[in-house]
Order: sequence, then structure tokens, then C-alpha cells
Amino acid sequence: MADRQLKQFGHDIFSWVKAFPRNTPRYITERLPIIKWLPKYNRNWAFRDAVAGITVGLIVVPQGMSYAKIAGLQVQHGLYSAYIGAIFYCFMGTSKDLTIGPTAVISLITGELVTQLAGRMSAPAVAAISCLCVGAFTMILGVLRLGIILDFFPTTVLVGYTSGAAATIVIQQIPKWLGVPNINNRAPVYDIIIKMFQAISTLSWLDLVFGLVSFFLLITIGLAVDRWGRGKFAIQFIKISRFFIVTVLATALSFAFNHDPAVDAKGKAIYKLSILKDVPSGLPHPAVPSVTSDIFSEIAPKLFAISLAVILEHIAIGKAFARKNRYQIDTNQELLALGLANVTASFFGAYAVTGSFSRSAVKFQCGVRSPFAGFITGALVLLALFFLTPVFFYIPDAALSAVIMVAVSVLISPPSVFIQFYKVNLWDFLSSQVALWVTIFVSVETGIAAGVGFSLIVLLFRVARPNFHVLRQIKDRPDVFIDATLDNTIETVSAPHGVLVFRIEESTTFPNSEAFKTWVLDETYKYTRFGGHIKETSEKLWSDDMAVHVRNLRKIAHGVDSNVTDDDLPKLRAVVFDFSAVNSIDSTGLQGLFDLRDLLKDYAGVTDEPSTFFEVHFVGIQSSVLHVLELSGITRPVDPIALQKVEVLDNVTGSDDEIVSESNKKHNHTNIGSAAVSVLGQSPFLKEAGLVHLTVRDAVDSVLVRAQGWEKDHGNKGSDSGSINKTDIHYV
Repeated sequence: MADRQLKQFGHDIFSWVKAFPRNTPRYITERLPIIKWLPKYNRNWAFRDAVAGITVGLIVVPQGMSYAKIAGLQVQHGLYSAYIGAIFYCFMGTSKDLTIGPTAVISLITGELVTQLAGRMSAPAVAAISCLCVGAFTMILGVLRLGIILDFFPTTVLVGYTSGAAATIVIQQIPKWLGVPNINNRAPVYDIIIKMFQAISTLSWLDLVFGLVSFFLLITIGLAVDRWGRGKFAIQFIKISRFFIVTVLATALSFAFNHDPAVDAKGKAIYKLSILKDVPSGLPHPAVPSVTSDIFSEIAPKLFAISLAVILEHIAIGKAFARKNRYQIDTNQELLALGLANVTASFFGAYAVTGSFSRSAVKFQCGVRSPFAGFITGALVLLALFFLTPVFFYIPDAALSAVIMVAVSVLISPPSVFIQFYKVNLWDFLSSQVALWVTIFVSVETGIAAGVGFSLIVLLFRVARPNFHVLRQIKDRPDVFIDATLDNTIETVSAPHGVLVFRIEESTTFPNSEAFKTWVLDETYKYTRFGGHIKETSEKLWSDDMAVHVRNLRKIAHGVDSNVTDDDLPKLRAVVFDFSAVNSIDSTGLQGLFDLRDLLKDYAGVTDEPSTFFEVHFVGIQSSVLHVLELSGITRPVDPIALQKVEVLDNVTGSDDEIVSESNKKHNHTNIGSAAVSVLGQSPFLKEAGLVHLTVRDAVDSVLVRAQGWEKDHGNKGSDSGSINKTDIHYV
């Protein structure tokens, strides 16, 4: 399967390069979706798009400034990221709801990177180089259509590290929210908490009041609207724009306290509460990001973490809103758009941008109709940069911290989510917890790596130790075989004496080949006896403890107090492998099947007595796996018509030719002769190769038919010969 996909991928790349010149216009149209939807733009969409664009603009201005503070940058850099991301996505995005710009998690990782390189590179330079590298990596994935790598990042890890990052941001903002000065909010969270309590006596009461009141207003407005404003857009709009409203009110009050500050001996203004102060107006001059090779190699792991966070957050949000609104997004186009947006933004003082869940949700609530709303948002941010920066001077730090805390709190998943993970799958719960706590106490990129690494280890363990089953026939359904241990309420009967039916629920590859072989042999030892020559004590090796091992296995299977001996068990005469869940097989798995077949033959007694009846049958093999098994010679499919009904041959006696003739009459099939002879074991090749069947019932019936043919040729030598009688199969 994987080989075919790889070949197809290479063929697609070659075809794309070959056809590129004549397909250039179509390619440009696909890469710029606005060319498709803009000519079809409906005037009736304009009002909703305008409302959505303006509303998101009112949110992203205070949020952009807040997130820039999280990233360790001046507030204007958050606005640079906001307008570039919003406008760029209008031209290249495939989702009407998605809006890209600065987000809390990306800001946190960027802040960690800024702190790491403090003193060696300026904060804007660090942000720019991270934005460029993230954009280039994302764009390459989009161009090469490698969005498949996102499948290796489970939702549980995404939930865990997102919650951990949001909790970290909240803790980092508490000192400024409470007005506690001189706390390094880039320190580990436990250090922030300890230092804050040590310095609590130095807090500014005015900052504390601004922070608490702002927080109280944000929470109160949200709860009040949720209670009394359901279904009323005008009231919902108050909640949507509450960050803007509270920021404006706090700024107005701050101006009232600080418009005429006192001056110290050096002529420096002394403000009564902590404020943003100077915010540059307009746009920065374009600059090319640069970094030395030594620094790049040092920060490469964190850049990779930012890239993964950017991609995962963006695609997850885009798919969520696409499902909700019943449309499709192009994942590879989204990666290309996101990559180009970040590459472009890196030249204009921005830092890495991605899809924002909160702002995308607002666009959805406003009934957005097209990506044009993003252009309106970007234009509004530009207006703020050119005309409102003097007002930003008086924004209180405590109020801005309150905005950050409330904004990111929605990213913290409630305990019910993790409880649900626990109920569904313990390993999913553990992966989310690894990502959560490592993110909080170490760093975001380490949390992502730990969560994904843990999940991959669990995945490999599941591949290496899949579920194996011994199948038994349901008493009232002779055509259905199940693992009786999974449901004790269903009455089952065993397969014929000496016939074992096994199922593996995973591809047969190098991680699980040895485990599968060992398990099959152990199950064989439990329910059948050795059919070959039993060695004398003098013939055994010094390390031969097989007798003890088999005895212990039988105690497990039949009870500790049971006294099961070889005389109580049948000889092994056939093994049926249900491969319906096997999607692929590699060289190691194939060699393991050959080794297992030889070991089973030896246990059945074929090595000591070549004429002993023993066969291996396969059931439900998928076409890709069957092709490999056929090439190897371990299987050979036979005509299924010859195996349809046991009774075709039950009432026939005589030579093989007579049996074939009768079978042809029953089925009106002129080419069945060779297949029927194969069924009776006349083909030398099929004495080694396993037969292939559609169902377990077909395989078991085939074993019975072939055993009867063997008995006819060799004579029934009694129970010691291990013959399989029709009475051994339980029919209803």
C-alpha cells in the first residue's frame, strides 16, 4: 500500500512538472482563490462581511497589542501581524470563517525564543527570523502537499499543550494584573508564583483596582449576555466587542489619572499607574531578517515547535468551521497561504501568525459570507496604526493583562474533556496529561515533543503488540467465528479437533512478527499435543525446558488444578489464519510466517513423518497482501467454487476423477477439475502453500474435505493418527 502511494506521489510530481507550462493559468487561479469567488460576489453578502470585519477588527486591536506583550515585543508588532495576516488570507484562503493573526500560544513560544536570545539579538529581529523560518517551512509543506504529517499529531496532544500554554499565559499575567512590580514573567511558572507572593507587599493599589475591575467587567458582560442575550445579535455584539469596550473605558480612566503626571528630578514623568506609553505610528520600513548559522542551529528546535503549533492550530480551526458550515477547505492551499503570509510578514516587523479560534468564532457568529471580511479587518487595523497610536499611550498594563487572561482562558479545556479522554482510552488521557504538564512546567515546544513522542511510542507499542484472538464458532451461527473471551454471554463451540483459528488485528510487520509467532505457538501448545517423535532425556539439549513451558501454559488455559496430559488433547492438523485486518506485510513479517509454518509443521509431526496431514489456511486476505504472499509462495488461491459446500463431496465415493466429475455436475463448471484435485491434496505445490478462502467457515470446511481425502488415500489409522472426523465439526 505504502509503496503504491509513494510511486503514485512520484508520478504526480513528474506529471505536474511536465504539464506546468500549459497549466500555469489554472495553477495561478487555484493558488489565488479570490480570482474565483470575487467575480461571483453577491451584494447581499456585503453587509454581513462588513459587520464581521469591523467586529473582528475591534477585537484584534486590543488582542494584538496584548499578545505582542506576551511575545516580549512592543505592542505595535502585534498590530503589524494582525493586518498582514488578515489581508493576505483574503486573497489566498479557502475558508470564509478563518481569520489569521497573532495568537496566544504562538506569542508564548515566540516570547520564549526572545528570552533565549536576549542580549544577542533584538526582540523584533528574533520575531522576524522566526516568522520567516516558520513561513518557509509551512510553504514548503504546502507546495509539496505534505499535509499528511499533521496526521501524526493526535487531538489529545493538541488539547493538552494548548491548555498548558493558556494556563502558562494566565500565570504570567497575574503579577501585572495585580500590580506587583519587578516580576520576571519569563521565568518558570513556579518561580513566578513564588516571587509574586514574596513581593506582594509592594503591589500598586491603583493597578490592582484597574486590573480587578477590568477583569470583573469582562467576565460579567460575558455571563450576562450568555444568560439574557441568546439569539439576539445586538446583545451578543456587546459580548463580542467587550474587549474593545473595556480597553476604551480603562484607557479613558487612565488618561484622567495620568494626563498631568508629576516629574522627578531628572524631568521624567511619574505616572500613577503602569501604562503602555509610546507606541510608534504608521508602518515600519521593510527589512530582510538575518541570523548567524550558530544562532540558527541553537534555535532550530524552537522554530520547529513554532511551525508545528502554527500549522496544527490553523488547520484544526479551519477544519472545525468547515465541518460546522458544510464546506471543504484545501489543506495544502491553506499551508501555502499561511506560509506566504508569514514569509511576507517577516519583512514588515511582524511575528508568526496563524488561525485564531476566538476571532474565527466571532466571524462565524456575525454570519460572515466570504473571506472579504478579512480585508476589512486588516484595513481597520491599519487605520488604528496611523491614527490611534497616541491614544494607546494611556492603556493600563493591568487592564491589558485582564484582557489577555480572559481571552486565553477559553483555550483551557475543562476537566470534563480530560475525563472523557480517560473514559475513551487511558493512553489518550495520558498523552494529553504529558503535553499539559510538560508545557506548563518546562516549555511549549518540549510539551509538544513530549506529547507527540509519548503518542508515537504508544502507537508503536500497539503495532508491536496488537490484539490476537483464538476464534470459536457461535453455536447458533455456524458461519460466524468470534473470540469467546470478549463476550461470555454468547455460547460458542470449538473448531474441529486439531484445528485452530487465529486472528491478528494489525499489519504483519517487523515490530510484531516475533510476538505473533510466539503467541501462535503458545496457543498451539495449550490446545494440541506434539505429533512427532518425543525425544529421550539423553537426546534433549541442556537448555530444553519446553515440557515445563507447555505444562505452565496448559495450566493457564485449563485451570491450575487441571491435570491435562497429551492424551487429553488432539494432534495439530490444521491452522487457519484470519488476515482480514492485515493491511500490509513486510519482509520480516513474511519471513516470520515461513518460520511459523515450519515450526507448526514440526510440532504437528510432519518432520518425523512426512505423510502426516497438516495444512495452513488463510482467510480474508486483502489484495495487496495476497499479491505479496503469492509471490513468496506461501499461499496459492484456489477456485472458490470447489470449496463452496462440503456436502458436494460428502456423498461421493470413488476415485478422484469420479469426485471431480460429481463436483462439476453439481456446479455446472467445466474448469473445476484442477481446483478440485487441489482440494484433495493432489497438487505438490499446495502441500507446502496455504490455501486462501473468503471466510473462516470456508477454510474449516476445506480442512474437513482435504482430511477426508487424506484418510481415503492413507487409511484411517485411528485416533492416534490425528484424523479429523465430520463429527468433530459442530453443525446446528
